[in-house]
Amino acid sequence: HVLTIVCEEGFYLSQFFKSMNNNSNLLVLFDSPSDFDDLDKMISKNKSKIISFDYDTHRILKDKKINHEISDNYLSKKDLRIIQKTAYSVSEWFNADIISKHIYYKGVNLGSLIQDELINILVNYIKKVFELYKISKQFTNSTFIGSQACCKIMKDFSKKIIEFKNSEAENSEQLPLDSTKVRMKIGIKNHSMEFRISKNLFTRLKGISEKPSKFLLPKNHSIEENSKNILVIEFNTIRYQTFFEQMANTNLNFTIYNRRNPAFWNAQSYNLIKQSDCIVETKNSLYDTNLKKIILDGKTQIKTEILDLFSHENFFKSFFSFDGISFWSSFKVFFTNYFKKRALEFIEEIELLKKLMEKYTFSSILILSEAGSNERMALQLARQKEIPVCLLQHGAIYDTIEGYDMNVAQGVVPLKSDHYLCWGKITEEYSKRLGIKSEKIHAIGSPIFDKVRFDERDYSKNDYVLLATSGPTKEDASDLTIEIIEKNMNAIKKVCQLTTKYNKKLIIKTHPSPDELDPSFIAKQVNSKIKVINEGKISPLIQSCELLITIDFTSVILDAHLLGKPVISLSVKDNGWGIPPALKNNSCLVTDLEKLNDDLKDVLNNEQIRNQLIKNGMKSSNEYLSYQNNGSSKLIGFLEELV
Repeated sequence: HVLTIVCEEGFYLSQFFKSMNNNSNLLVLFDSPSDFDDLDKMISKNKSKIISFDYDTHRILKDKKINHEISDNYLSKKDLRIIQKTAYSVSEWFNADIISKHIYYKGVNLGSLIQDELINILVNYIKKVFELYKISKQFTNSTFIGSQACCKIMKDFSKKIIEFKNSEAENSEQLPLDSTKVRMKIGIKNHSMEFRISKNLFTRLKGISEKPSKFLLPKNHSIEENSKNILVIEFNTIRYQTFFEQMANTNLNFTIYNRRNPAFWNAQSYNLIKQSDCIVETKNSLYDTNLKKIILDGKTQIKTEILDLFSHENFFKSFFSFDGISFWSSFKVFFTNYFKKRALEFIEEIELLKKLMEKYTFSSILILSEAGSNERMALQLARQKEIPVCLLQHGAIYDTIEGYDMNVAQGVVPLKSDHYLCWGKITEEYSKRLGIKSEKIHAIGSPIFDKVRFDERDYSKNDYVLLATSGPTKEDASDLTIEIIEKNMNAIKKVCQLTTKYNKKLIIKTHPSPDELDPSFIAKQVNSKIKVINEGKISPLIQSCELLITIDFTSVILDAHLLGKPVISLSVKDNGWGIPPALKNNSCLVTDLEKLNDDLKDVLNNEQIRNQLIKNGMKSSNEYLSYQNNGSSKLIGFLEELV
């Protein structure tokens, strides 16, 4: 029998220790900050090994000078690759014939719609399972003490388990997409506060903000059955400013449909929508009593199918595994609740999108990724109606064979789309190497760079160095390790120290990802004059900087090349994605923490090195980006020809 003891008020814990054999080994699995009180009481009475499982718990123990190991130490780089590969393969569970009939609704595979979020969940979960498995093999005679989550997994590997008293129950509500980070600017300076709000609250606020859209009726375009209608899904209005500015000057009719983010959220985005003459469709504009009934009936239907779906126990036990080790028994309750929750949410989204596609006769659909749930719905519903879907490249990608699986997971490879509208020659050639048909690939440039050009009117020479951060993600096993997280923080600290040493002003611009680290606390420890900017576009900052430093590979390298600025790429992560052409063609000075001091000094003080980097950067930008400053016109021209 498995020994499970729930400790309360320290009483049962102390009684348990007294009754244990003095030679027993105690091993604490510390993966939740909420368990620290229990851990603290325990280590004051007994000597035991402690293993932390993430950066937060590691930091707590480190700050309190408590000796411990980190779970990463039990994994090799090969193990991390296996974890990542397993997460990708298990996330494809919905393609299995034995269960597919239970997860289709109106021709849409509901399982496919969670894949993007599920990869994030699986990477984190499988990493912990693998670590606990390795730990159990190394400490076969130990008694393991940990959270409810750890104990549930450890039951598959050991019979001696103690559960912390205050351990929080595994909560299916705590999902990556169930909350969002919101940054709010304070005052007139670049200060902002950040907080998380629930998905439900965000949806309500979004609904309120979209009510004015009913007044935004097109003036110059008539919506007729045979009109040339283009559906634009999940576009950031301001990021694609020039595209929206040129919509009114074409005979195409554009409809924007954003479910994850609002079409407009401030005066600038509202005016862009208004001037674009496009239609804004929302839940408010589509929802009615009849649709409500259809949605309720659909949810009732899918609840029955889900019961049948999870009756295939042998399939799930076999599929949710790695190296012959199944983790289904510990993952089952979470996953069944999670999938049911998302599936019921998707019924409403599918019916809304179906109604939208019945309301207009769309000639084409434009998306930025194949990974998002709404984009996947559109791809599957569009196929039923034989509507061509165009995937527009939205960011720099790892144009490497090694990065293929990651690119597919991020939805940047056109596996389902009919047309791929990429930036330029580099991505065009990469797509062909992947076996994508050449007639499907179109290098048209990109609207997001149309206004990225040097402008004397906006130029102010501030003689500062600009650092563009791009921290570890939560979707990659290597990025979850303490080594990479601390290396990223050390990289930021090193740049702060060196720029201060050389009497250079430094501005840090963070990546817009909601999980990006705010490095303000690091900067303040080194130099209180260092500015950290979390909001707004980066190109105006690049235009006025002396040098751009990026962490690893990022789209802003291309911005710097277009603006004639030298770039240093500081290598931090080692994800096994290969080296993209932009980091091999001498357009950036690629360095690491050990060489950064010398390389930074060379670029700042040697004009010949600076000029050569700028020259190489301009050449690289021509290979990466076709039709510079004209991407929106080429995009609209392509859509006009297509329809």
